[in-house]
This record gives sequence, C-alpha cells and structure tokens, in this order.
Amino acid sequence: MAHALIYGASGISGWSLLNQTRIYPTPTTFSCITGTTSRPFSLEKAQIPQDERIKIASGIDLTKSADQVAAALKEKVEDISTVTHVFFTGTASLTSMSPSAYISAAYIQEDDFETLKQTNTRLLENAVRAIEQLAPNLKSIILQTGGKGYGLEFPQEVGIADHIPLKESCPRIPEPYASKIFYYTQYDLLKQLSEGKLWTFSEVRPDGVVGFAPGTNAMNMAQGIAIYLAMYKEVHGAGATVPFPGHEHGYNSTHTDTFQDILSQMEIHAALNTDKCGNGGVFNVADGKVVTWAQVWPRLCERFGLVGGSPQSDATPMLEFVENNKNAWVTIAKRHGLNEKLVYEQGWGHTNFMLVDFDFDRQYDLSRSREVGFTESIDTAEGYFRAWEHYEVHEPEPHILLFKRPINYQPPVH
Repeated sequence: MAHALIYGASGISGWSLLNQTRIYPTPTTFSCITGTTSRPFSLEKAQIPQDERIKIASGIDLTKSADQVAAALKEKVEDISTVTHVFFTGTASLTSMSPSAYISAAYIQEDDFETLKQTNTRLLENAVRAIEQLAPNLKSIILQTGGKGYGLEFPQEVGIADHIPLKESCPRIPEPYASKIFYYTQYDLLKQLSEGKLWTFSEVRPDGVVGFAPGTNAMNMAQGIAIYLAMYKEVHGAGATVPFPGHEHGYNSTHTDTFQDILSQMEIHAALNTDKCGNGGVFNVADGKVVTWAQVWPRLCERFGLVGGSPQSDATPMLEFVENNKNAWVTIAKRHGLNEKLVYEQGWGHTNFMLVDFDFDRQYDLSRSREVGFTESIDTAEGYFRAWEHYEVHEPEPHILLFKRPINYQPPVH
C-alpha cells in the first residue's frame, strides 16, 4: 500500500500532486493521498475530482517544533502511520520587491537571505522529523527546488552563460552567493537525516512552473499573463498587436518552462523508482523542448484574439500599463462576474521579472531524467492553455470567457 503525503498542497505544485497521484502512473498506484496546508483548505476548495483516497489536513504549521507537527499530523491525518512517500513543495520567500523575491512559492515571508535560509531549512527539518516519528514504512522523500541551485538569481556573478545547458552535475555556485541558496542547506539536511535510515530522498529541479492553483496565487505566471492580455484586449481591442514586454535579447533567449503536471509526474516517478533516483539523486524537469518567448508569446496572445509581436522600444512597460489600466480589469470582472481584486493580488513584480528581467539563456539539460525512464513531455504553449482551461473547469468564475477558444474546444478530462 502506497500512501502519498504532500506538504504544501494548496500551491501550484502541491495542487498538481494531489491531482496526479490519483492517476499517475496508474489510477491505483496510491491507495491513500493526503495533502497538508498551513492555512484553511478543503477538498471543496481544492476542487479535485471526488476520490475517497484524498484527504486534506489543514493547520499543519511547519514553523512549530517537530513534535508539535507530529502531534498535529497524528490528530488530523487518518492512517498517518501508513505514509510511504513524502513530497515537500512548501517554501518561504523574501518580502523585498527584488527579483529574487519571486523565484520560490510564498508561504512565509522573510526579510533577508540568511533568515530565508534558516526558515526554509527549519520547515523541512520539522516536516521530516515529524513524519519519521509516525511512519515506520517511509520509503522516499522528494524535495522540490528550482533554478536557484544553478544561481539564476545571480546570472552575471556566477557566470551562468558558461554552464548552458544547465546540468545537475554543475558544481554549487561560489561564495558569497552559495550562502544565499537555501536549497543547498535543505539538500544537506536530507542527506544527513537519511543516513542509516530505510528511507531515501531525491531532489527535483523545475524551471519556471506554469499551472493552475485554486484561489489566488500571486506568483502564478499563467494567471499573470492571462490578466495582462485580457486587460490589453480591453484597452486596445481584439486583433491588437501586443509587443512582448521584455527586451529583444530576452525575447530570443532560450529556456525550458515546466508545466505543473510534468513536474508532478517526475516527482512521482522519482519517488517510486528509488533504485534509480534515490540516494540523493538530483533531476532537472521541464516540458521537453527548448523554447524562446519568440516562439511562445504569439501563441499565447492568439488565444486571446490578439497578435503577439516582438519587443518595441516605445511600448508602454508592462508594470506601467497595469498600474494605469487596473480599471480595465475591473470592467472585465464586472462584465463576466470575475474577481475584481485579482489585478491587485497578482504578483506583478514576479510576472515582470520572468518576462523582462529573466532575459538570458537558462535552458535545462534533461538527459538524466530521461536516463532514469522519465519520458513525459508537453508543448510549452499547450501547458499554458491547459492551465487556463483549468480555470474554466475548476473556478466558479468563468475565467475562460476571456480566452479565445479554439475550434472544437473540449474541456480537459480530470
């Protein structure tokens, strides 16, 4: 019997894991699926198809001591002793408005790199020590990290250009930057805690994650781009040309986005194949093909009945456009019964950073994940489309009315 425990089940990654563990690699792989959150959450809010195997445990506060976390898990999770596979997706972020504040999913906010590192490492330690007390048959822990491990926050300082494509074998970045990367201390912690144990661990590194999350997620790229394009259409009309909001070199720089379900499937694959992926194995994960915004942007704009164009030096910067036209979103929201607050809640700094400031080649090498048998892939633009379709299927508000549906459109099957 396999029992999946997902720490951070309400975010983009955790929500997808809740969904994918139902069906991947087979509909019967996991007999129990438990998602934990720190904030109030429910199966109704998760909007996952009904499945008696899935349970939600809210109020699991990983800032508490390991013993307190264990007590909460024991109280709120039925059959906690049967947990076999743990997925850790929850991280904290900086409160500053700097680009680095937006690379990780925000559950707890801190003011500086050192506090950020200490907080995130403590969250993981409490999560692991707690489940160790309760689950004697624990087999695998999956740590989700990301591009921070390659130094994407400091591309010039660490010479990212010299390491393209980015491989798991790349050495850790040098000091003083290495001390700012909490993924390193998290990995080292798992290595230490797993010594002499029956369980093992793997690290999975996505590039920028694209997907759906129930409710509002400030750092949701798919949501941010959708709101921006909807506003642009409202202001300039259908058929208008939308210049890419970044720079020409950013428009043509190479990257490898990661659709949330591809990420989840790789994490599940690693968890189930400890003979190939365990013992601290590190694995990149991405959609598949290397892409540029020049390839993806026109297709995203077309979905809204717009024309995606290359960057224009005289175009209004995205942040300025959003700030000056928030009333356009309010108009759209009132017309279609949408959430008027979305334009204020969206993390525009994150969206701007990913489109404008993240303007260098950073594609991943996927050889290692392919070598251990993971072959799933998706067209990158299709990943955005599926994320947007999720809003129609799951949200009570008809977000899809903002999108231009393709001919013979069929909602995704869940």
